[in-house]
Amino acid sequence: MTVTKTYRALPGYFAAFPNEDAEAVDSSKINHLKLINHKSWKELYDSIPQDTATHEYKLLVVARHGQGYHNAAIERYGENKWDEYWSLLNGDEYGDWVDSKLTPVGKDQVRGTGDTVLLPMIQSLGFLPHVFFSSPMRRCLETFIESWTQVFQEYEPLQGGVSPIILENIRETLGEHTCDKRVDHSIAVEEYQEHKMETGHTIQWKYSEDYPESDQLWRADWREPESEMDDRVNEGLLEIFENVSKDERFISITCHSGVIGSILRDLNHPAIENLATGKVVCTVVEVEKH
Repeated sequence: MTVTKTYRALPGYFAAFPNEDAEAVDSSKINHLKLINHKSWKELYDSIPQDTATHEYKLLVVARHGQGYHNAAIERYGENKWDEYWSLLNGDEYGDWVDSKLTPVGKDQVRGTGDTVLLPMIQSLGFLPHVFFSSPMRRCLETFIESWTQVFQEYEPLQGGVSPIILENIRETLGEHTCDKRVDHSIAVEEYQEHKMETGHTIQWKYSEDYPESDQLWRADWREPESEMDDRVNEGLLEIFENVSKDERFISITCHSGVIGSILRDLNHPAIENLATGKVVCTVVEVEKH
């Protein structure tokens, strides 16, 4: 199924997309977040076009989760053995990876991102993202907690609470790999709902009223092809843009490497290759109004 897209990334803000003819960048070799036409995040934000009768403009900060136990296993066994064998199991002697949690290394990675990327960004802008979205997978919930803690120590969330919106459509590639099968909803709620951050803020994850208890998307005998994933993630983007007001121009999304790749394709943004665990991608988006 081909889904109509009503948005696109705008070039000229970051090194990952300097101009319309830009090609893919290797994030292990260049700083894809480098500001290319602005001296600060505030100057960049102030330069984003004002909304018109037909279009709105948003700044997206899209975070990849930190190293999960499955990522550590991929490094340990290699991509080929992971895909052929280990990805189909529930774990190994070093840890379980069904709906994988973060390793200690992964927690350190995203804390580092909070310190070196998110906090300087927010210090320059002077305000937090207007809306937070997250994949329901446990590694993303933990990434949100760990990466934003440092920021919330300096900047108070609205009403003193934190309420990220959970979207199923920004989950990682579906099927076969057990790391991408989510645990029952009640387990995640028991583990993370009303989590008290080090700052004293309580997280109230916002799920849809009809959110299913068991995973309805993952299948053991089928792996989601890229084209179908792009359509699903496109639906997730439409959900995001339909759930924010015109005044909510700064949006945070915590998700996965595959989802980030899909988001960039959906936005007609050049690929950002070799994006390490715990890293962040930013882009300015033009959204057509309906």
